[in-house]
Amino acid sequence: MNEREAPRPGRPRSVEADRVVLESALDLFVEGGVEAVKTETVAKRSGVTRATVYRRYPRREDLVIAALAEAYRVHLEQPAPEHPTLADTVAGIAGALADARVRRVLRRLMSVPHDHPKLFAEYRAATGATGRDEIIHQALERESLHGNFPAHGDLEMVQTLFAASISSHLLTRPDDEPAEQIVAFLYRVLAALGHRQSADDASKEF
Repeated sequence: MNEREAPRPGRPRSVEADRVVLESALDLFVEGGVEAVKTETVAKRSGVTRATVYRRYPRREDLVIAALAEAYRVHLEQPAPEHPTLADTVAGIAGALADARVRRVLRRLMSVPHDHPKLFAEYRAATGATGRDEIIHQALERESLHGNFPAHGDLEMVQTLFAASISSHLLTRPDDEPAEQIVAFLYRVLAALGHRQSADDASKEF
């Protein structure tokens, strides 16, 4: 094939194949959950062979996890300070929630812990979810040490309810809500949980 000749339809080059396979798998996941992500269906939608998908992802779990990671890779790869503050954490969460596609993925993901617990555990391990949970915990802990939460407060429950508020936002707010409004929503939640916003937090709002 001449170097300038376009690739034949249905046989994209390797890098392009990677992209279309993950895009197709993600679309199928959003449409129908884990059960909808099948090697044959992904291959057909991607315009590649079944073997192309299978060589990359022998298990459906591998394909689902890779597709989910790709959905918000741009947010996970954003430069972050070594010790993120609560303001940094809130801004990062709001940035992800302002991405309409990420919101659709996260809504569908809500059913996975119950329906596919092993897959969900693999997904959390592969995407560093435990580390992100710890970052949030440390940010809340520093706020408490600075007197921005009531003394002897239950930070574990604060974090649980804060996480629940994110789920509530995904289910009740429009997908095109601007990041600055999401920041305001998250700080309202934190205020209801006893947080006293510092001047530093306020200065980092949009």
